Amino acid sequence: MHASENVFAGKIEGAHILIDKERESGMYKHITGIILTIAVMVAAIPSHTYAERVTNKEEVYKFLQNAFQAQVSLSEEERSMKEVNELLDPYFSKEPKTQFLKENLVSENGKFFTLGSDAAAYYIPFFTYTDNTKVVKESGKVYVYEYFPENHEGPVGYDSHYEGVLLEEKEGELKVDKLLGENIPVRILNKAEGHEEAAKQASFKTPDNSILLNKPSYQFGFLLDPFDALFRSGGMLLTENKQGIIALFEHQEVNGQLAAN
Repeated sequence: MHASENVFAGKIEGAHILIDKERESGMYKHITGIILTIAVMVAAIPSHTYAERVTNKEEVYKFLQNAFQAQVSLSEEERSMKEVNELLDPYFSKEPKTQFLKENLVSENGKFFTLGSDAAAYYIPFFTYTDNTKVVKESGKVYVYEYFPENHEGPVGYDSHYEGVLLEEKEGELKVDKLLGENIPVRILNKAEGHEEAAKQASFKTPDNSILLNKPSYQFGFLLDPFDALFRSGGMLLTENKQGIIALFEHQEVNGQLAAN
C-alpha cells in the first residue's frame, strides 16, 4: 500500500472515530437531559404529612360528619365505658374527647349515655358542608370553620359568630384535636380569603395545555426528536408556581441552539 493510501485510510478512520465520538456526545447530552428533567420534576413534588395530603374538602367533610354521628349515637343506647371510647377514639384526640364526655355523659346502673340537647357543648359544630364551610391547611394541621349569621328563630337563638375545629395527625391518623368555638386564628381567616381571591383570578386565565400536544407540528417533531419535544413540553407538567423550573428548560434549549450554530 502506498504512503498516500495509508494517509487517506488514516484520515477516513479518524473521521469515523470523530463521528462516533460526536454521536456518543450527542446521546450523552440527551440522556443527561432526560435525567435532569426527571430529577427536577421529582424535586418539585413536595413531601406531605397525612394531614396535608387530605386536600379534598369532601374527605374532610365526611370525616367530621362521621365524628358528629359518633357523638350523637351515644344518646341512642346505653354502653359500657369501653364501648364509648371505642366509638369516639377513631375521631377525637384525648382533650376534646374528655371535654365532651365530662360535659355530656351520664351514668345509670353502670352504663353510659348522653342526653339529647339543642345547645349541648363540645359537639362538632352544625356545619352546612357547603362553600361556606372553610378548610385551611397549615403545617400539618387542618382548620375547619364556618361563619353563622345571627338567627333568633327556633328553640335556640344566637348572634353572628364563627365556629370551628382543629384537625391534626395523631399517630398517623387524622383526629379532631381541638374544638375552637369562635377562636379561629386571624391568620387562618386571612389565608382562606386569600385562597378564594386567588381561585377567582385563576378561573379567568386557566391555560389549555392540550393545544401544543394536539398540533401536528409538535407530534411530527416528537417522532423526529422525542428528546427535544420532551424538554419543550416538560413545563406543562408543572404548576404555575414552578416558573423557575420552566425557565431552566427554556434556558437549556436556547443554549443547545446557540451551540449548534
